[in-house]
Amino acid sequence: MLIYAFIVAGLGLIVAIAHSVISERIILGPLYRERMGGMLAVRTMRDIIRVVFHIPSLAWAGLGIAVLFNRLQSGDDLLPITAAIIFALSGIGNLAALRRPHLGGLILLAMAIATIADIRFN
Repeated sequence: MLIYAFIVAGLGLIVAIAHSVISERIILGPLYRERMGGMLAVRTMRDIIRVVFHIPSLAWAGLGIAVLFNRLQSGDDLLPITAAIIFALSGIGNLAALRRPHLGGLILLAMAIATIADIRFN
């Protein structure tokens, strides 16, 4: 049953793209258009913040795809277990930080559940 691995990979790509695009449009873009003083006045600091902000997106997409490739190659369960933990912690962290249900956090929790289902049923 590759369906769970495909779900994880697909959701990983969706949540990663959405996180990066939405964060650029709603958070980083407007923030960097404001008049800046202090640390944000330095271009290098803004670049570092931007990169650090996008690293989770890369991790979610990469881990989702890795779960799929792991399943296609009949790999052991270490990678999917690690991915499930990261997805779950990311989802819980997202929900805790926003103090309300948020689509991104819910998708990450769904990815954790689908990864566990992939381990269980394969």
